[in-house]
Amino acid sequence: MNLNKIVRFTLAPFLMVFLNIQCKDPDKQAGPCNCDTKTRRKEIKNAEAVVVLIKGNNPPYGNTGPDAYILSTAPRDFEDSSYIGGENILVPCGSLPAQYQKQGTKLIVSYKRKDCYGAMTTPTRRTNFGYFVNLTSIRMKP
Repeated sequence: MNLNKIVRFTLAPFLMVFLNIQCKDPDKQAGPCNCDTKTRRKEIKNAEAVVVLIKGNNPPYGNTGPDAYILSTAPRDFEDSSYIGGENILVPCGSLPAQYQKQGTKLIVSYKRKDCYGAMTTPTRRTNFGYFVNLTSIRMKP
C-alpha cells in the first residue's frame, strides 16, 4: 500500500473532528428569534435607514405571506431597488407605521435591537437574516 494513501486515511478522521470542534454555527441560539426575544439595553439613535419592500405572495422569488416593509442600514441599499440580506436588515416588531410604507423612503430611526439574529427569510435565500427591532423614534430624512 502506498504511504500517501495510509497518511490520507489516517489523518482524514482527525481533520474532520478538528474542523467540527473549531467551527461554531452562529445561527444556533438559546431560544426562538422573535419580537419576544430579550432586547439589548443599548439604544441605537439617529441611524440612517431606507425602507425595503419584500413583495408578498410572489413565490418562488419572494415572501409567501403579505408584503413586508423592513429597513436596511446598508449604504448600497439607499440607491438600489434591491437589498443586501444580512445584519443591516431591521424588522420592526409589529409593523412599520403606514405613513412610512413606501419602498425607497429614507428615514432616521432610533431603535432597540433584539439579541438574536435571523428575523426573516425568503425562499431564495435559504437562510435567516436580519434583526427584530423595537422602534423608539422614526422620521423622514431631510
